Amino acid sequence: MALAIKPALQRSFGNDGWGFAVAVANIQVPKLTELDALTNFNLSCSLFGEQGDPTANQEKVTLPRILCETQQYEVNGTVTFAMPDLIVSFSPQAAAASDGKKAWETMVDQLNGFLWRRQNVAARDELDVGQFVDIIPVQLGVKVPGKTSTGADGVYSFTQGASITGAPAWNVEIVAGP
Repeated sequence: MALAIKPALQRSFGNDGWGFAVAVANIQVPKLTELDALTNFNLSCSLFGEQGDPTANQEKVTLPRILCETQQYEVNGTVTFAMPDLIVSFSPQAAAASDGKKAWETMVDQLNGFLWRRQNVAARDELDVGQFVDIIPVQLGVKVPGKTSTGADGVYSFTQGASITGAPAWNVEIVAGP
């Protein structure tokens, strides 16, 4: 018998980076130039720590039994992908193009594009060739300004839905590109 595989545990605290790219030609082979373009936005220091992860729900279907069979079997059916709403920090009174307004201005309502998520690298670090990311095709929803709470710990934020519009590419390597 083969020895059990035991990967080292990797801490996720502070090591998730998120961003939005307007265009990615091939989500299986994302280029650094596509993810790092000036029209894109790195959300790593704008999303709150409670940001949820995308999910997939795999439907299981029971096949019909024919008369001579005494057992029924399942097969995989539809997969439904979902993305929790993005909760993004921003400053309602900040000047245009400032750090406090960049996310608000860049994440245009109903914009189609790609969320990228990089795991196991410090969130503040820049993207680099050879790192692995998830590329998630999305359509952004309508932004709604608000705050994280009404208590003393509340800060201003906006919430924006993100609908997954195609099959994501999980853990794909960033390559160099023109």
